[in-house]
Amino acid sequence: MRLWTTCGAIAGLAALLTGAPAALAQTPVQPPTSEGHPSKWQTLDKSFFDLVSDGYKLVTVVFDTSQTGPGAEPDVHYFLEKGTTVAKCVFRKRGETSFYWCYQLAKAGP
Repeated sequence: MRLWTTCGAIAGLAALLTGAPAALAQTPVQPPTSEGHPSKWQTLDKSFFDLVSDGYKLVTVVFDTSQTGPGAEPDVHYFLEKGTTVAKCVFRKRGETSFYWCYQLAKAGP
């Protein structure tokens, strides 16, 4: 058993001398170098109803409370798809005013 401990110690020393810990060490995550989101949402002149009528299928619904106060209604994001096309409709209520609009995912780029 002592032989294995000695072999382990030698292997560890060899790893230190060859720089292996650098490969094992975790580097901190760098902040993103680009501004904005990696995706681009293009505003649509269609409602949620129009999208469903055009053949889009509801995929998921997300309730987002990150922008609302305690006890307020959450923002609701409806994600839809039709083939390879993705759309989302967002509902927000601020006080007595409701906001509702739809977007289509577009290729982000220059």
